[in-house]
Amino acid sequence: MKKKLPVSKNEDLILTIEDLTYQGMGVAKVDGYSLFIEGALPQEKIKAHVVKVTKNYGFAKVVDYIEKSPDRVENEDKIYLQTGIAPLQNLSYPAQLKFKRKLVTDLLQKVHLDNLEVANTLGMETPYYYRNKAQVPVREVNGKLFPS
Repeated sequence: MKKKLPVSKNEDLILTIEDLTYQGMGVAKVDGYSLFIEGALPQEKIKAHVVKVTKNYGFAKVVDYIEKSPDRVENEDKIYLQTGIAPLQNLSYPAQLKFKRKLVTDLLQKVHLDNLEVANTLGMETPYYYRNKAQVPVREVNGKLFPS
């Protein structure tokens, strides 16, 4: 007998984001079932629309931000986020450094090396304008290319 999932595709939910994946996606739980939400940050309360479900996890899109994270940066360039080179751009730089340290700590714990001390992530004075690679999704409409 198939176990009933706690969420359904196309369902709208109110969620609180608990964590971030290594790719920078927000993680929310519904009765232990993980939902991954692009553009959502820890401590945020959002209205989300479920777009895909599998037996162990699902994906949702942000419909509305009910409560925003104090670490959210609002001045990000939406096109810049679509390139795939800066999935954490909506997270303040000091919070990005904490996230990166936590990521290393969590990975060490998974391989039972949690007795190691992880130093704070070293930041830069100017953390922008140095990337030289981009992924630009495009689509063809009537024989012309447009950003998707």
